[in-house]
Amino acid sequence: MKRKIGIAIAAVLYTGVALAQKPVASFPFEQYGDHSFIKVKVNNSEELDFIFDTGDGLTVLNIDRAKELGMTSGSNATTTSAEGTISGKLVKHNELTVGGAPVHNIKVYETSLSHLEISIGRNIDGIIGYDILNNYVVSMNFDTKTIELYNPKNYKYKGTGKLMSINLTSFIPHIAGQVTLSNGEQVKGEFFIDTGAKATVDFNTPFVETNGLASKVGDSYIYLVAGLGDTEYEHHRGRVKSFQFEGFSFDNMPVGLSHAKHGIQNHKKISGIIGGGLLSKFNIVYNYGEKKMYWEAAKSYDEPFPVNASGVELQLSKDKSKVLVHKVFDNSPAYEAGIEVDANIEAVDGEDAVGLGLAKLREIFSQDGETVIVTIDGEEIEMELKAML
Repeated sequence: MKRKIGIAIAAVLYTGVALAQKPVASFPFEQYGDHSFIKVKVNNSEELDFIFDTGDGLTVLNIDRAKELGMTSGSNATTTSAEGTISGKLVKHNELTVGGAPVHNIKVYETSLSHLEISIGRNIDGIIGYDILNNYVVSMNFDTKTIELYNPKNYKYKGTGKLMSINLTSFIPHIAGQVTLSNGEQVKGEFFIDTGAKATVDFNTPFVETNGLASKVGDSYIYLVAGLGDTEYEHHRGRVKSFQFEGFSFDNMPVGLSHAKHGIQNHKKISGIIGGGLLSKFNIVYNYGEKKMYWEAAKSYDEPFPVNASGVELQLSKDKSKVLVHKVFDNSPAYEAGIEVDANIEAVDGEDAVGLGLAKLREIFSQDGETVIVTIDGEEIEMELKAML
């Protein structure tokens, strides 16, 4: 009888564990370039397209969408972005739903995202991160493009991922890392985990200046970065011999050097940002309640990092009806082909540029050694692609 009771108790306990491991919600995310988009309902609205951003400490709603939802009674407020301080409205006591899972009593910061939309290349209704991560254990799987949310009270990790401790600064997790520069010099630092950053690793301005990184990343070029604020900032793009953290290592990696004078990228105690370009090579479980993360290499782990091979930066026109050349780098394939800033790219290899979208165009323009035909104002221009680094 005792044995039967023991078996019965064990069965009940096993069932309890199995039920505990069942996610509260499971839903797909769309990977558009280096950004991950999820569906979110705000105060029982229709589903809206939000960037899932671990670097976001305060949920952001596009001011245009806020007006459509009748959310116009907030108080004026400022918040800090990667590059500086921005202004908007703060609306309290909102109810959000993500994949059917509720997120209660949330403050929402309303501001314009139009500059981000034309830079990233698609509509953005909002940005969310901490408010989900603080309420649920979040499993983000890049192999299946799926996010699962678990109840933190009874979650038990069952995988084989690398355990890392979570430290939070400004609501953003960060970990220790080490960079080996082109001259062999090794420098250690702390790095934000930021799925919303269009970067592999970006080094913050104080870290760049203190360690003289601009002269230690090999050949480099200057590109423009848009953040939550509507001001663009210049960054350097170069390569480092390697970047290592917690037993993972990436060789000959393209990196960014920030020159921002304000905001998170001017943080004096945090050395930089690990962005979506690197994080997409991992399947990660975030457990803020226990201050733990688990990292497993995704299928894309060994794939090379894409590098601009055209010498152009693209963005949409303000009405999103055209693909425009935003910047042309000196001595680049685009420069040699005579392509100029503000040129309207109508097609690439015969396919409509707007239909392809900026994420796909950037992928095409990173194919080192390929030749593409770019149609500008009805004229076909041949461009031989060559990696800028």
